[in-house]
Amino acid sequence: GNRLVIFASHVLRRNGKSATLKTYSAGSPQAAPLPGLTAEPPAAPAATTTAPATTEIFNELRRIRDTQMTPDEMKLSKDSITRSMPGRFERGTDAVGTFAELFIYDLPLDYFSKLPEEVDAVTPERAQAMAQKYIHPEKIVVVAVGDKTKIEDEMKKLNLGKMEMRDPEGKILH
Repeated sequence: GNRLVIFASHVLRRNGKSATLKTYSAGSPQAAPLPGLTAEPPAAPAATTTAPATTEIFNELRRIRDTQMTPDEMKLSKDSITRSMPGRFERGTDAVGTFAELFIYDLPLDYFSKLPEEVDAVTPERAQAMAQKYIHPEKIVVVAVGDKTKIEDEMKKLNLGKMEMRDPEGKILH
């Protein structure tokens, strides 16, 4: 079926602090879409930003899911998608990757030429319905990288579920 890779980036600003929130969904014809989320706290020691940034990400995801977008948010989101389209075709390697999506996700050949009008047709109600369908904070797996002695206690306080410690090769530490 048709699968679309969705990528959105938001700068979260709360109490004079900011962090970049990147969400994405990727899939392949052989597998279901894989939701993902990365957070890039501002340049500061991870021990002071990891748990607060994670909290802000979950707050933002709940807000996106539970509240309708304002007209300004809709305009910004639509402009972000449509105005970035030319960049996807600027360099040969970018264009190849963009065209490959047509085949990987079984999209029609005119997908990218029709995308701007389809994006423009999205209503706040439709955007919220999709957010409610696909955004499930309770299913998110958080990967925090840093000095365990500095971030573990604060991350545990968030009650995000079972914590696993892994070595650089990904093996679970006991």
